[in-house]
Amino acid sequence: MKLNVAIIGYGVVGRRRREFIAKNKNYNIVAISDIQFKKDFIRNGIQYFRDYKDIFKINKKLNCIFITLPNYLSSKVTILGLKKNLNIFCEKPPAKNIKELLKVKKALKSKAKLKLKYGFNHRYHGSIKKAKSIIDSKKMGRILNIRGLYGKSKIISYSKSDWRSKKKYAGGGILTDQGIHILDLLNLFCGEFTEYKSFISNKFWKYDVEDDVFAILRNKNTIVSLNSTALQWQHKFRMEISLEKGTINLNGILSGSKSYGMEKIEILSKSKGNSKLKNKFTFNKDNSWKEEVDEFANIIKNNEKVKIGDINNAISVMKLIDRIYKADKKWK
Repeated sequence: MKLNVAIIGYGVVGRRRREFIAKNKNYNIVAISDIQFKKDFIRNGIQYFRDYKDIFKINKKLNCIFITLPNYLSSKVTILGLKKNLNIFCEKPPAKNIKELLKVKKALKSKAKLKLKYGFNHRYHGSIKKAKSIIDSKKMGRILNIRGLYGKSKIISYSKSDWRSKKKYAGGGILTDQGIHILDLLNLFCGEFTEYKSFISNKFWKYDVEDDVFAILRNKNTIVSLNSTALQWQHKFRMEISLEKGTINLNGILSGSKSYGMEKIEILSKSKGNSKLKNKFTFNKDNSWKEEVDEFANIIKNNEKVKIGDINNAISVMKLIDRIYKADKKWK
């Protein structure tokens, strides 16, 4: 039996999700909502609504929803979906802040059979999976430190809407919007952190959300330095992972904008105090969106646990964001 699906939010991300939902034989798209529609209509058997609340009134029984909405609606619609006994895939960030997300966790407790998955898309990229497999193998020893950079050139990027630049709608700026991906990867590679230092600024774009963040994180094994910025005029993704026996360099990430360059990973071995290139891989195709969508269908159909992007992953990264904001006493 196919899963009846609704997509709530039909901007750039919602349209891309639809592309891969439509290609999966386990899904049947029955409804889509977006405030940009001028009126409600039906096309090719799919009902289109201006108001997302009307999604929950349709006659066809829904099995799951994909939420691709602005941050201030994410937790609200997730909780509504749980109350309607729907499985939910929600894009990052999972909420405006950790306080909102803890309300989602409370709502989920009484819905043990439902599946809730968040779109921490970068975990599915080829270079990230390769790095994770090397780290888990222990062949290069434990992680000593990581330097990370994820930067783009502006806060408002996808459309003319400026909600990303306003704290009451976005919750935060570049760290919440894009930096959340690299923070999630740091949690993936290193586990949770216990100490936090940060410097945060909004002095260039002058919105009431941040456009530049430098942070230093530490746990009992690892020190991390991070720059999440909207002042990177040439877009860049880079992680340098230093281990006891060598280095893993991640450079570039395949994205819809194609602006972060080729996705590559270099593995360097320590050699007489220096490093020697041991291996290099280039990834030419981004399968991450397809893998996420396909995995979610399998989780529902086979009643499996959500292993990547579950509520605990989401809470961990939102707590980290909260602590980085609070670590700069001058940032309000």
